[in-house]
Amino acid sequence: MAIRKMPVVWGTGIGGSGVSVFYSPFGVDATVELATFFNAIKTVFPNAVTWDIPGTGDVIDDTTGLITGAWTAGTAASVSGTGGTGAYVAGTGAFVRWQTGGIVNGRRVRGRTFLCPLITTAFDSNGTLSNPNVTTFQTAATTLAASGKLLIWHRPSAGGSDGSNHVVVGATVPDKVTSLRTRRS
Repeated sequence: MAIRKMPVVWGTGIGGSGVSVFYSPFGVDATVELATFFNAIKTVFPNAVTWDIPGTGDVIDDTTGLITGAWTAGTAASVSGTGGTGAYVAGTGAFVRWQTGGIVNGRRVRGRTFLCPLITTAFDSNGTLSNPNVTTFQTAATTLAASGKLLIWHRPSAGGSDGSNHVVVGATVPDKVTSLRTRRS
């Protein structure tokens, strides 16, 4: 099956960027829902953080992982954090765990989106996320999952054609802090 690849590019304001890759069925435009998601959580991020949601991208054959074309017809958007200009810890934040009904090789198919960096007031005095911010993230993630427009792509084995996609049916934002590390030096 053909799926849309939607790489949301993060600008961090500290000389680097990141990317969160989302997928949807080929004929389904999820760009508006992604913009709604990032608009709903932008208050927990510094002003320097931006998200660029594409209105075009690659079409992928989910079974092989090969690019088969391009899609156009999305609504491109740019969203900026509104949490202020104060100090923040780069690479530290929260995450969304996306749930599907899929099982591959005896394991549940799940996805994860990291949400970093957060403003310092996003954390409780015990070092976890503050309850109001967990609620903000959970509400936004639940709304995005309920749209039925997101997929988790299980990549094929090396050289194989055993890839598959699974509709996101739920989301959980644990009251845990996570951190990102780069694989590049």
